[in-house]
Amino acid sequence: MLNFALRQVLGDCTEQQGSGVTAEHLRFFVNTKVPIKTENLQEVESVVQEKIKRNETVYTGNAPLNQTSDVLGLRKLDTVYPDLVRVVSIGIPVEKVLAEDSKHAVNTSVELCCGVHLLQTGDVQDFTIISERQMVKGISHIVAVTGEQARQAQNIGQFLAKEVDSLATRVKLGGASVNEAWQISKEVGHLTDRVDTTKMPQWQKRKLQATLKTLQQAANSAHRKMEIRLAAEKVQGLLTKYSNEPVIIDTIPAETPYILMKAVKQLCNKVPGASVMLLSSEAAGQVFCACQVSKSSLSKASAADWVLAVCTQMGGKAEGSGVVAKGMAKTDDVQMVLAAAREYAKNVF
Repeated sequence: MLNFALRQVLGDCTEQQGSGVTAEHLRFFVNTKVPIKTENLQEVESVVQEKIKRNETVYTGNAPLNQTSDVLGLRKLDTVYPDLVRVVSIGIPVEKVLAEDSKHAVNTSVELCCGVHLLQTGDVQDFTIISERQMVKGISHIVAVTGEQARQAQNIGQFLAKEVDSLATRVKLGGASVNEAWQISKEVGHLTDRVDTTKMPQWQKRKLQATLKTLQQAANSAHRKMEIRLAAEKVQGLLTKYSNEPVIIDTIPAETPYILMKAVKQLCNKVPGASVMLLSSEAAGQVFCACQVSKSSLSKASAADWVLAVCTQMGGKAEGSGVVAKGMAKTDDVQMVLAAAREYAKNVF
């Protein structure tokens, strides 16, 4: 049935390369010439499911090999067959398929096969393709399940589709805070991992993956925009305290190190020529630090030197370049870190 469905959807260019079949699991290798599109997978699955719903009779019969060679639409592997072969036909008796000038094999599944087959297509109960990937150029490896496993995969797919729809609504509404926006972004990532690793209809998985990719981009963008906006608000508050000072060192509430770094850069743009270090103690037991050194002060010290001197003496870490740097001090005492930053600036700048 799968072989027939592939031919119906993709055309006569498809050629079976091999298969492995158990009661509820199917591995199928097929030469499709071109990659199988998502909509093609869904259509192939629907064709097989329709065959199952019709509960058609599976006919078998033996025939001389030379009698089958001219049957239009009959499928067989590129292998050596004996003089007497077994013909399997779905819905149409073998004698009708083999009749002279018969075209029945074009409209149903007819193959040469010696394997064990069901008596009715309805015995399969259900069918779902859970994996499809290109092995080598033109060769596709399809994995499908039947019966209860197929129904479970479909149910899980529907459940995850509802979760994606719900999360899409939250992404559209956005978070009320930076932390909430970040949490939404993380949830998109977690749901993406679940979809990637869950057995479900492959066509549905691909659609959900495409949707989640778009949602991840939107959630990340919303989070960053909120951080940039909050950084700008904090800079406006600092500008009322500092206008032309060559060195600016202060603390601000910043939910993330990214906001802190953005605030430093924006403040440097507003106060040209100033070297700026900002601190934040929003995280328990940690003080975040970010700084930027003006070009005129680079000969005296780099941004990395400044952050390193402040953070490492308190068991923290730092990284950066000559112009910009960031770090973290392991302490709850932001005033102690602030004093260390000012002491370094006083001695160096």
